[in-house]
Amino acid sequence: MTKIAYFSPYFWPEAIGSAPYCTDVARRLAEEGHDVNVWAFRPYYPRADLFPEWQDGARDEETFDGLKITRVSPGKRKGGGFAARLNNDLRYFLHSVKAAFSPRTNGVDCVVAYVPSMFCAIAAAAVARVRGAKLIVVVHDIESGLARSLGIVRHGFILSAMQALERFGLNRADRVVVLTSGMKDELCAIGCKQPIDVMPIWSEIYPPHAGTSETVTIGYSGNFGKKQALDQLLPLIDMICKQRPDLRVLLRGDGSEKSALVAAVQAMGVTNVTFADLVPQEQFVDALQEIDIHLVPQALNVANYALPSKLISIMAAGRPTTRLRPRWLR
Repeated sequence: MTKIAYFSPYFWPEAIGSAPYCTDVARRLAEEGHDVNVWAFRPYYPRADLFPEWQDGARDEETFDGLKITRVSPGKRKGGGFAARLNNDLRYFLHSVKAAFSPRTNGVDCVVAYVPSMFCAIAAAAVARVRGAKLIVVVHDIESGLARSLGIVRHGFILSAMQALERFGLNRADRVVVLTSGMKDELCAIGCKQPIDVMPIWSEIYPPHAGTSETVTIGYSGNFGKKQALDQLLPLIDMICKQRPDLRVLLRGDGSEKSALVAAVQAMGVTNVTFADLVPQEQFVDALQEIDIHLVPQALNVANYALPSKLISIMAAGRPTTRLRPRWLR
């Protein structure tokens, strides 16, 4: 049996983003008989009020499917800006560094860390160093590339500092794992010298959808954030409303950009668009199959820095997708 310290800021019961994949790996390790200790945020993505049972701290120490979980409270998001994200990352970092001196990391053989955030990887590196353990860093997002492409950070000094932090954290790992070959190339360009493996996102195969509907639904499901550039849906929504009012447009999810998108759609005066919340995990497949054609929008030039993991789930649910590029490219 291997003892594993597992650092994953985003984790069960969050149902979108990287959390389901981080949770799947941890559960599989526990199923194989390993002792897995997890350090995670209290669930808050995309909104803390979706997870009321965790918000008072009563579940900061809990066990789930054989996993021992310790949680830290995130700060107030205040619109999800860079400063709020940095504050959260530092809170997690300080909480996780303490694990290096916690009895729970005595005898640890392997440390696993997920990015975002790179501070998670650096905290995990401290644990690995103190305990003499191997370190594996799994990169789901390349934060400096996203910050530059999305215009979140414009100052060259800050971007250089972010890359230096990434370089430092990655080069403390014994092995780095990424989702695509493009991400591997980007990490090499940043200065990662450690071995890098490509491990694509996965999904179970879902049963075929048995129901039928007379109304064709076109939709999006997931996070409403800057990375998705959902404003590019507006011309398409306008066209559908004018040319095919018989079609239904369903936009399901939440995030920092949702209120702006709702206001823009309302200002257009369209009548066949519905906004809905994310569904519980047990309704996940039905919600995917409710949409006949999925839209997978993505901001310009982010393909090598983050993967829209929803693509795999959509295909596993037997639904077609269309990937949208920002409208200014058309």
